[in-house]
Amino acid sequence: MSLANEPSLVDIMKLIHCPLPLQKIAAGLATSLEWKCLPLLICGVLPVVSLAQSNDFSSGAARGGITAPVGDFLQLAPFKYIPPSTSVESADKPAQPEATKPETAKPKRPPEQQRIIDLTTAGDFKAAGTEGLALMAREKPDEELQLIVANSLAWTGRLKEAIPAYQALTDGKYAEEAAVGLASIHHWRGRDDLAMPFYRKALAANPQNTSALEGVEMATRELSPRTMLSFGGSKDSSDTQRRSATLNHRWRGSGGASIMEIETSAVEDSLPTVETRQQDVTFRYQSVSLALKPSLELSMPTADDRSLYASARIKLFEDQFTVEVGRVNWGRMATNPNALALHLSAIHAGLNLTKNYSFGTLTARFDYYDISDDNTVITSGVNLSSTWRPLGKNFRPFVGVETRGAKYLNANYWAPDQGSGLLYAGLIGEWGAADWNFYTSGQVGARLFGDAGTSWSLAAGGKFWVTKDIALSTTLWAMESSRNNSAYRAQAATVNLEKLWR
Repeated sequence: MSLANEPSLVDIMKLIHCPLPLQKIAAGLATSLEWKCLPLLICGVLPVVSLAQSNDFSSGAARGGITAPVGDFLQLAPFKYIPPSTSVESADKPAQPEATKPETAKPKRPPEQQRIIDLTTAGDFKAAGTEGLALMAREKPDEELQLIVANSLAWTGRLKEAIPAYQALTDGKYAEEAAVGLASIHHWRGRDDLAMPFYRKALAANPQNTSALEGVEMATRELSPRTMLSFGGSKDSSDTQRRSATLNHRWRGSGGASIMEIETSAVEDSLPTVETRQQDVTFRYQSVSLALKPSLELSMPTADDRSLYASARIKLFEDQFTVEVGRVNWGRMATNPNALALHLSAIHAGLNLTKNYSFGTLTARFDYYDISDDNTVITSGVNLSSTWRPLGKNFRPFVGVETRGAKYLNANYWAPDQGSGLLYAGLIGEWGAADWNFYTSGQVGARLFGDAGTSWSLAAGGKFWVTKDIALSTTLWAMESSRNNSAYRAQAATVNLEKLWR
């Protein structure tokens, strides 16, 4: 099949009337990857299953701050576990590094210390971290045991407590391992600018440290300027359709702690009798080094209604609590041509909470929208992602509740005046390596009150680095639920092409 007559990336950017500077960026992307290879590459990473979230049907862009590329959620795999010298090596446990093997047998440890070693050997890192902290509060164990406790804390999400445990080892026998541990914590917290010096310190001590080499590559991907082109589409059972194209460029300040984005996007929403288009330009800024980690987003349509939309966000209590306020483009968020044509806006206030517990990660959100058509929409949700792994380390069960309510019913967007409450449960599977990741999830839901009904949803996505600097990612989802006392279905898909500029 010949692709000689296929449109180029620059042609597509001209079609949606992108500004000239962004067309030049697109031209750079086009020369970095031959378009004749694109269909094969996309088919190679597209998942074979699809699913949707059970809440509001919308493929609108995230608001109020820097957002990660689709499919880029996977954290760096935990640094290698160093078995204690008293453990028995076997085929199902990691080989003990030569540097940690004693030349002569060590004296037997006291029972409390030995118990911590036994717990880590058995893979019970949660208990090892808890008992290790209690032990370290009473006495100062040897460096090997300190490292085991620090690793156990980090691997079970207790990052704040793991940091001082690693810091106590940065000048000793296990300085290399401690540096990788601290770097990984910064990476997991989204501070690759702080992680990079620790990775380089580990490499200065051992240039062959595989965890540090992988960490440098992951951090470089986050710190490098990046251009991303996205295409998406969605459709629901009311015959509402959306097609979208987005060109985004992200870069950082000289220290790596200031993140900027410039973006242009175009959407086309349609029903059988109406069709509406809108293009906008957006600027985002975030400082991850300042107190409260403030972020700002400014957006404006490029034709017709040239209203300015702006949102600001801050983080509190060690990033566990996020507050967001602003004026948002409700017409675009609604995914409806009538709402888009009416240029609906909304004053938005949102609260988000994320907190780690020994039993799992709890997230909660609350969003209030005061819409320009004198309506009010309020949404909320609570989700618990469990640490329990009944089907293996790659699968996480989760449960949650979603609610939505409105002041009055509106045909131009989902506004359940009698409210909607859904209880759901599901399972997510995650796999990945340094150059790829993949996830798939499924959930079922039951009505709690109002407009909700029995539901199901499926989702899948992934990312694959085609070359060192070019990546393809995709997400697919589909769902079925109930709205306005009738069955409701929706499907959507996005494909992204990402280019790093090192």
